[in-house]
Amino acid sequence: MKINKKRTYQNAGFLTRQRELARRRLWPIALTFLSHLIFNVVSTVTVLNDTLERATINHLNASETTRSLQSALQSFLGKDNLSWILLTLPLAAMLAIEGFSWMHKRREVDFFESLPVPRGQRFLDICAGSILYYLVSSILTLEIGLLIANGFGALSRPALVEILQQAIKTFAFFLAVYALGVLSTMLTGNVIVSCLAFIVLLIFEMEFRALIQGYSSQYFATWSSRPSPALENSLFSPIEYYLEHSVGEAVPRLLALAALFLLLSWICCRLRRNERAGSAVVFDPVKTVVRIAMSLQVGLFTGLLVASIRSSRGYIISVIWMLLFIVITACIMQIIYEYDFRALFHRPLEILAAIVLALAFFAFFAFDLAGYDRFLPDAGKVSDAALICMNNPDDFITEDGSRISGEEFGEKYMHLDNVEDVIAIASYGQEFTLQKQRTGEDGDFDTAADQFMSGEPLTWRSYEEFDCLVVYHMKNGKTISRKVCLPSTIDSDMMNKVIGTDQYRQGSFNIYHDKNIRSMPESFIIECNNGKDTIGNTLTAPQYEAFRKAYMTDLADYSYTFARKNVPAARIRFYYGDYYRDDGSQMNYEDLTYSCPVYPTFKNTIRVLKDCGVWTEPIDHTVLLRGNYDYDSLTPEEQKLYDYIDMSVFSAPFNYDGY
Repeated sequence: MKINKKRTYQNAGFLTRQRELARRRLWPIALTFLSHLIFNVVSTVTVLNDTLERATINHLNASETTRSLQSALQSFLGKDNLSWILLTLPLAAMLAIEGFSWMHKRREVDFFESLPVPRGQRFLDICAGSILYYLVSSILTLEIGLLIANGFGALSRPALVEILQQAIKTFAFFLAVYALGVLSTMLTGNVIVSCLAFIVLLIFEMEFRALIQGYSSQYFATWSSRPSPALENSLFSPIEYYLEHSVGEAVPRLLALAALFLLLSWICCRLRRNERAGSAVVFDPVKTVVRIAMSLQVGLFTGLLVASIRSSRGYIISVIWMLLFIVITACIMQIIYEYDFRALFHRPLEILAAIVLALAFFAFFAFDLAGYDRFLPDAGKVSDAALICMNNPDDFITEDGSRISGEEFGEKYMHLDNVEDVIAIASYGQEFTLQKQRTGEDGDFDTAADQFMSGEPLTWRSYEEFDCLVVYHMKNGKTISRKVCLPSTIDSDMMNKVIGTDQYRQGSFNIYHDKNIRSMPESFIIECNNGKDTIGNTLTAPQYEAFRKAYMTDLADYSYTFARKNVPAARIRFYYGDYYRDDGSQMNYEDLTYSCPVYPTFKNTIRVLKDCGVWTEPIDHTVLLRGNYDYDSLTPEEQKLYDYIDMSVFSAPFNYDGY
């Protein structure tokens, strides 16, 4: 009776097959376990022991020490610790490439293929074994680390939940990276090239998107640094999924990536020919695609780098460097493919294809073929708009207490209905911005020259320009933004139609979105800074409500004309003062801070600040402004004051007196 050895192997138990594979993979198993042991156990003990020593040195009581230990553990093993990546990336790559490295050597391929083991079965067993090595090592060492942490008194329920969620997210990240490593190995024919292919596949998408943003920033005059959703949302990058998404969002996406990469790896494994073992890349179409893509990316990056360090906007030098590095990269890759230096100019059509694609890419941005800088929307297609001055020095928070930039705050809360007025300002600023790009001049220099020739004193305001972010919320759900530069000579009436509206104020001042502070004003400190002195005091609910009402009343007169003619006398700041609850648990409100300017004409606000005991009399900073041009012209006393005071207090939207 004839025995089917292949079927005998397939019918063997899973654990039996894994034991046989493990005998050949002892060193990666040991390295995986040792890495997790160092990270989850040794490092955890080190962090907690160091925290305990510092608590002893600082004479913390038992409750404070426990909070410090819990915070240290949560920071080290929780979502804020990105060193998980430094552990997972190399382990995933090592397990993937080592597991299938036998496919790179013809002698080993012949040996394994002669065994009664189907290729598909071996592929699945190696993948399953690698995943088990990582999973078992991770779970076992993490349990030991948490038991030790519990012995220190550092393990709390919230910390445990966060650590377990992070462990699940990290395991999903491992699966995606491991699958990418397997795909890299299946596409290549030796270990060194497999490692290079893994790195390229891991970061290629991120680098290409960075190139698009770099060229946009370099050549689009109105580029707002806010990429389209197509550039914001990653498709194939495990790192970005891991870093930019929560557990609930990241895990399904990472698992989907892992499934996709493993499917492609399986297909490559089935199609791979044994005689290609030892080749740099085992599939000819992949060779062509990779050579063109890598040459294109290296050339474009070089062209961008040269353009960014040149003072002029000349294109010739950038193009020459770009084409030179395309040819060099393509030649080097062909030498690697064929292991022959004489092969550097083989397949010239591939070099030509890379050159044509690079020139098309360069021309698209350098000559604005898409009309990015000329874009003005149809007012009928815009739901609402925002005009955000980008020289706002205030601190901002959202209604849910998250720290946010001034631009993000305006984009979230400013919804202007008078879209036509915003488009008119944007059109004016667009033409001015393009003129600056073409000529390298500011436009306001003409005004300054006229003042100089007529004998008028040359002031800082003669040169003022304002960078503004224009945001269009389209009716189809899209958000389009452009950054324009507005000169100080712009028509005030045109600006007042937008800046003087209540909708503008609601998107420019945090006082309209202070739900968190209004719910617990007694936990906040109020500070008043006049540039030289700062006075702070605790806050009560009646005091904050009085301030809020007075400030909104004074803001009713705010407009572009007001902002241009008035300079803040002081800046008010509210920040969270109580970091812990009465029961000792930590509150996450350390960043709950917002600030706002107080102008000399804000009589109602100043009266309330005096009642709160924080108002400081304004200082005369105007004499110091000539120090922007000639510091030596100041007296020694003025120089000392200039060096000491915070000039940013006197800066506000559409007013640069603080700089």
